[in-house]
Amino acid sequence: MKSTFEIMEATAKVFYRFGSELPEKYMQEVFGKDDPVLAEKCLQYPKCGSGALLHLLYSLKYDEREALIRYINKKNR
Repeated sequence: MKSTFEIMEATAKVFYRFGSELPEKYMQEVFGKDDPVLAEKCLQYPKCGSGALLHLLYSLKYDEREALIRYINKKNR
């Protein structure tokens, strides 16, 4: 089982990637699909300030959120 710190670290790395790369670089790898609506959400994330992470998480569909969780878990193994 991962520690809280490990989960936070992996999550921070993913969202740093979202803020520093265009969605075309990670959409397929993270979410398993190329979706223009989801790409726009990811592009807006870095511009929205401190609440952006929560806003992005709550704006994802269930399957997108599950894909993101799987990706975060996979990246830290």
